[in-house]
Order: sequence, then structure tokens, then C-alpha cells
Amino acid sequence: MGLTKQYLRYAHVGSFNAVGSSNGAVVAVDHQTCAVTACENVHFYNFRTGEKVASLSESEKQVTCLRLSHNKQFLAIGYADGAIRLFNRQAEDQNECIVFMGHKKGVNCLAFSHDGLTLASGGKDSSIVLWDIVAETGLFRLNGHKESITHVEFTLDDKRLVSACKDTFVKFWDVASQSCFYTLTESRSEIYSFLLLKEDTMLIVATSELELYIFDMTWLSGEEGHLPPGDDGPDSKRPKETQKHLDGPQLLGDCENKFVRVSLRGKVLRQCKGRALQLAASPDGQLVAALGSDRLIDFYRVYTDDEARKRLSKKLRKAKRKAADSGADEGPSSEDVGKDVTLVFARVGEWRAAAKPKWISFAPSQPAQHDDGVLQYRAFCLFVNNSVESLDIKLNAATNEVVVEKAADLEKMGHRGDVRSMSVASHDSLLATGGGNQVMLWNVETFRAANCLQEEGMDDVTAVLFATGDRHIIAATKTGQLFLFEVSTCECLEKRDAHEGPIWALVRLPDNTGFVTASADKKLKFWGYDLVSEGTQKRLTMREKRVLELQDEALCAAITPDGKFLIVGLLDMTATVFFVDTLKFYLSLYGHSMPVTCCTTSPDNKLVVTGSADKTIKIWGLDFGDCHKSFHAHDEAVSAVLFSPSDEMLVWSAGRDGKIRQWDAVKFEAVQKLDRHTAEMRALAQTSNGNMLLTASHDRSIRGWELTEEIVVLQEEEEVEREKLYEEKLADDEDVVAGETKDSEATVAERKSEHTIIATESIIEAIDIVRKERQVDKDDLEHTPHPLYLAYRSASVDHFVLDVIGKIRASYVDRCLLLLPLSYLGDILQAMAGCVANKYKVELASRIALFLIKMHHCHVTNSVEMVPIVGLLRANLPKGIRQIKDTASFNFAALRLLANEIENSQEIRVFSDLSKIEKKQNKKKKQQQEQGTNNKKAVLHTLAA
Repeated sequence: MGLTKQYLRYAHVGSFNAVGSSNGAVVAVDHQTCAVTACENVHFYNFRTGEKVASLSESEKQVTCLRLSHNKQFLAIGYADGAIRLFNRQAEDQNECIVFMGHKKGVNCLAFSHDGLTLASGGKDSSIVLWDIVAETGLFRLNGHKESITHVEFTLDDKRLVSACKDTFVKFWDVASQSCFYTLTESRSEIYSFLLLKEDTMLIVATSELELYIFDMTWLSGEEGHLPPGDDGPDSKRPKETQKHLDGPQLLGDCENKFVRVSLRGKVLRQCKGRALQLAASPDGQLVAALGSDRLIDFYRVYTDDEARKRLSKKLRKAKRKAADSGADEGPSSEDVGKDVTLVFARVGEWRAAAKPKWISFAPSQPAQHDDGVLQYRAFCLFVNNSVESLDIKLNAATNEVVVEKAADLEKMGHRGDVRSMSVASHDSLLATGGGNQVMLWNVETFRAANCLQEEGMDDVTAVLFATGDRHIIAATKTGQLFLFEVSTCECLEKRDAHEGPIWALVRLPDNTGFVTASADKKLKFWGYDLVSEGTQKRLTMREKRVLELQDEALCAAITPDGKFLIVGLLDMTATVFFVDTLKFYLSLYGHSMPVTCCTTSPDNKLVVTGSADKTIKIWGLDFGDCHKSFHAHDEAVSAVLFSPSDEMLVWSAGRDGKIRQWDAVKFEAVQKLDRHTAEMRALAQTSNGNMLLTASHDRSIRGWELTEEIVVLQEEEEVEREKLYEEKLADDEDVVAGETKDSEATVAERKSEHTIIATESIIEAIDIVRKERQVDKDDLEHTPHPLYLAYRSASVDHFVLDVIGKIRASYVDRCLLLLPLSYLGDILQAMAGCVANKYKVELASRIALFLIKMHHCHVTNSVEMVPIVGLLRANLPKGIRQIKDTASFNFAALRLLANEIENSQEIRVFSDLSKIEKKQNKKKKQQQEQGTNNKKAVLHTLAA
């Protein structure tokens, strides 16, 4: 039997360069810190120090949204696979999280209730799911919308939920009844964002149109006598609820709506072009920022009731004066002037950024008030060019002028554009990446930026290369220029116009005496290194040696390690091989159906691998130019190929489908696949010892893959792929839930996933073990219990079933119970009845039993076998729950008594209401600011006198 070839696995060890995703979000944590989505990570940046202070990475899927709770305790992160991870920032281990699986597609938006106990999520699957944070489980799913959900928000009392969708509707939901009680149909285009302002009495809606819709909302008590949102009782400062008489179609549409009246106040134009991406409000609700599809940010002022009355009287006087000047008999009435929407909401300014903004978030702290009455806000803005900036926004309340100043940025943490090329130094400790208008140097071990090389006129870098000695870097651009930089000083030593077209490749000569440039001007040039004198010192320079004329545009080039052959990939779908010494034609490699985009040569000088836009890679022999093998390697065009430096004849390929694959060029087998990137691949690089693979993608991330000692077994890899496809198919299949229909407005929150399927299989396995254990004669002393039963160390088989279910995540339990076959229902209910009778985990057992009886009510009530089980539950369940309540009440009373004794003996308060303390502190701070302003005004008056 022959020896089998062993392959070693490459494992992902980290990513860098991605400061913020172009389709991500930013959330302000405090005045100096913000959280930013970057691919599958959430980074925390401190703008005072300019460094990344923390990072959360719990999934391989891309982060799509994130939200911070109102008390700053929880951070919710939504992912592209529909998962939601909830992190407790006050926990000892902040990397521990609660996982919610409720959406089939990506999560678009998240919202916390004001009490921090409920989380709402909206997804691309047109559903809204509410989650119980305390119980770590789903509450219910709302199914009224028809398109992707774009925004959700709770009202102040947390009893209502407002949602916006691309189906042009804004819906109002009642959380208690799990139903929609009102739908706003004013918009005729897709809705992307909205704001609830002025204690939920003003609604601002942003659509794909160039107008913002402003609505007035009046909250009613309804039949149940509910107070309006935010009204906590008779001492509340909220205005008294009013009844509004409606006529015509509005009355017909609101005849069953007893909670809110919504009327269109007016529309306000935006200056930013395209659809409105986001609306963001300042903490005090006075300033609103609107983001569009260009670089402009519009700012709007929200006026208080007192300011609106002053503006009304001023506009009324102006209108009457104008009417008197024109000779009109009667001037406009206050009702006519009061209809003007700019009395309460008006555009006050704009700011044009250097790049297109994607998301903006105001710092939660109250604005700083200057002596001249200017309010200064702090905001964090995420841009599509992989940058985040801290902004100081100053609002002059008297003149309604807005001034935006950049306080800090993270320019040195990553490229502003795509990384097009990479080069590793010969000592393997430094990586050079080129993209946009800069070349950056990175430490390969720490993945930290070492230096940034920039020069005037260097735009669209397409290729980079370390020169001999690794002390200099050569950069090629799309304009056909070459730049020579010195690494130690970051100084550009030389700039040369090398080609008339874009330079697509820089290839080092094997003897390290120069390099080759391949360009779209149908020329390939050889360059050599030389030393020139500058004063008393000498520096490196580039000299053009030879020129090779090509029959078509060159897209890539490679040289064999022995320096004998030169391979050039052309636009005419062929790869041409030349002799390096004479530049004479040797072979033409034809077979691709689209242009050859990349090529590489094997370490033994015998093979050439080419990648093409036809999604294939081909392995060629240099002896006769024959094609050894052709692989359909990717689902999109192949963008890079690279031979490993070892003698194993392994080649990497990267495509625009975001996948990286490794192939055996001798046995013609697919070895492994790396798929952490979420966008098309741009470049590949590998260290000289082959221990580290570096990849760059359009998602702005550069990733490191380290060679491990884990052996890759090809048969196992194929089996894992098949199992993964099977599990994805199972998760996509719709399962039937008792009592639910396609038109149901509220359904079960959790969805089926591979995790719930695995957990369900563990429950089925446990019940099968219990069935066998119950069949065994108790007097059989030779019987050995099942190893899994022994591992749990459960007191009885009933306890064993509950212990197995208790090991499952709380957010998965409901869906797992729904996935169980009906034949296992009696066994679980019997086990739960036994646990309740023995007072073992009564709370969990009662929850499981009640959920199963609710879901299978018809079967339970009509089954004879269920009668004794239900009777046992009926007898023991109320007692067990009552005992838990009594114990909790007794302990709570004891704690209160202990707190009172401590307070009386030591004259201190053990527990205080934090909300009241914060209100007092804010009020005191505001009074001090006002007092300081008044004192300064008095001093100025005295000096003036």
C-alpha cells in the first residue's frame, strides 16, 4: 500500500485594515468611545487615544446592525444569517452572549424597550420578532409587512411598537395584544427610517423621495383606559389626551383605532440626493441629522412648544404687515399661518463631507452650552471609504446656524480604498499593501499598521513590491507611474512615468537585480536597480533595461524561480511564455474563454497555473505547453492564483465570489476552502516559509491564515460539505406549528436552524434512553445504565430528561419542542410531571409543560393516555409555582427588612433610584450652567456701564 499524502489546514488567526464596513453602522458609547461594525467584528474605538480598545467577534457572518440599550448595559448585534447576539457590558466576561435565532435572512434593525427588558428586531424576511431579555427567549413574531423591515422603535411606555418597511407602510403594533392597530399609508415610496420626537407626539419619516414627512400624533386612552406613552400618572408633565373628530376616509380608516390619531403636518425638502439612509436625533431632541446617498448631511431643528409659539407670532406679524402693504382687506389668520410645518421643524444647515457618510450617531451626553448660547454636540460618523470620524456639531439657537468640525479620525488604521496588491518582505515580518492613494506597512505578527506611504499624484495604486534588501518599496499606479519609497523615512525618493497605460503587475526578478512591469499599453519592461549620488550619500534608483512589445494588453505576469521563462497573461484570452534572456517567444497557452487575469509558476519551474474571468484555473506544463487539468474553481471570475513556496505543489486560487481554495497541482484535488471574506477577493500573499497566508478583499479586510498541525482528510471534508448542505436544506424547510396559518399576524418567535435541529436530536436521544431504562426490571442487578445517563448524574429518569433540556440555550428551547415528533409528547409531559411532583426545577418544568400543552392542545384534550399525566400536572403544578413565589416573596421581604435595619443603624441608603439621581444631577448641572451664563452677562453689563 502506497503512502498517502497529508495536507495541513490553514486556520483564520485575525483580520485587520477594516475600520468600518461600508454597509455597517456606528453607535456612540460615550463622549469619546464608539462601537463600529467591521465585517464580522464590532470594534470599540477611543478617539481620545486614537486606538482600538476592544473587539467582539462571535460569528463568522457579517454584522448588519447593532444597537445599545438606553441604560448602556446591553449591546445587541444583528448578523447576515438572521442571528442576534446580546452582550451584557456589565458582566465579568463581556464576551459571553445570548444568541437569538428568529430571522431567515439578515437582521436590518434593532430596538430596545426603555426598561431594557425587551428587544425588537426587524429583518429582510419582512418579519418583526420580540425577545424577552430576562428569560432569554422569544416572545412572538409579527407578520404584517410584505417587504424588508427598515426601522423599529418602541414608544415611551413600551406598550406600543412602531415599524417601517420598504412596502411604503408605517405600522403601529400593540405589544400586549400582539396585533397591528394602525397603518400609516401616506408614503408612496420605500421608507428607510423614522424618528419619534417630542415625547412621541411628532413622527418624522424618511423615504426614497427628497422630502421628509412630518406627522402630528395624538395618543388616546382607548377602551382599556391606557394612559398615553410616557404618561406615568396625574403628576406627569405630558399634555392631557384629547379626542380628535375625524371625517371622511380618515374616520373610515381609524374606526377601530382607539390608541392614536396621526395627521400629516407637512413635508420638508432634503438637499442630499437619493434615498434617505438614516435619521438621527440629538439626545435633547433639538437637532436632527438626515443622511442621503451623497456626501451631504442635512441638519434640521426641532422647536419646542414655546419656540413654536414665538415663531408663529413672528410669522403672523410679518404676514399681516405684508398684507397691509399690498392693500388687502383682511390679513391671514393664525390658523392659516399655524399650518406651516417650519414652525416646529425646519432645515437649518448642511455639511459636505470628504466621503459619502453611511451612519451617524450622537453621543448620549447632553450638549455643552457655550457663553454665546451655542450648543455643541458630539457625534460619530461612519463613511463608506473605511473611515470613522468624531464630529463636533455646533448649533446656534439664536441664528439657527450649524457648524461642523472634525474633532478626530482614524485615518492611519486602514486604507481608504480597496487593497489591490500585497507584498511580503523577505524576512516575513513586514507586509506592504497598496490601494487607493496610499501604501501601508503592517506588522505580520501583530497585524498593526507600522507606516503609511503617500505622495502627491499617487492615485489608484495597483501593485506594490519590496525592493532588494527590503529597505525600499516600489508602487505602481493606474496612470502608469512608478514610485520609489524609503521604508525608514517614508519618503518618496523617485517618481517615474513608466507606461502610457495602467500597470497591472510588478514581478521581482529571481536574482533580485530588478523587476518587471506589465501594462495595458501592450508593453512589458525590465527594470534594474542602481545607485546614484545625492550630495555625500548614495540612494537607490530605477533604470529601464529592456522593453518587450506584446500583441495585446498585459493583465498579469510571472517569472519562473530559475529565471528562465517569463509568462504574461493577455487580454486576448491567452498566456504567452517568453525566454527571459532573449525575450523570444516560446509557448502560447490557449484554452480560456475569457481574458487571463492572473498567473503563477511552481517552485520546481515545471508548471504554470493561470486564472481567468471564465471562472476556471488551468494547470499547464512548461515542457510542451499542454494543459494538465482545468478546474471550475469559483462561481465568479478568478482574481488571484499563488503557488505555495513548499515543494508540495499546492496552489491557491481566489475569486470574486469571496472564496479561497487550495488545490493539489499534481493529484488534481481540491484540498481546502477558506470562506471568511464577504466580498470579491483582490490579492493573495504568502510568507517565504509558507506558515502564513494573507488575503485581501473588497470588504476592506485583510486576513491572516496560519498553517496548523491539523491534518486535512479529503473524504471528511467532502462529508462535512454534504452535511452542511443537508442541514441548510433542513433549516429552510417550513415546519408546521399547531394553530398557525400563513395569514397569522403573530406567530412563534424562534425559527428552525442547525443548532435547534442538533438540540432536538439530543432530546430525542435522551427520551429513547429513558424508554429503555423504564423497560428494564428494577430487580435486575446486572443492568448497567446508559453512559450518557450516568454522565448527567441525574436522580431519576425524569430528572435526566429535564437536565438534557436545561443544557439547551433558553432561546432554542421553544423551537426544539416544536420540532419533536408527536410520539415523544407523552414522555416529556410525564417527565415534567414527575419533576414538578419532586419539586425539581419547577420553573423550567412548568414552562416546558405549559408550552407543549398550548401547542398540542387538541391532541392533549382528546387523548386518553394524557389524562393521568395532565391530572398529575394539575395537582402539583400550582403548588410548586406557589411555593416558588412564596420563597421569592419571603426572601425579598427579608432583604427589605435588612436594608431598613442598616439604614436606621448607620444612617445611609442601601438602595437608591438611579433615574432620580441622574435627573437631579442633570438639573443641577443645567442650573449651574445657567447661573454661570447669567453671572457673565452681569459682569459684561457692569463693565459696559
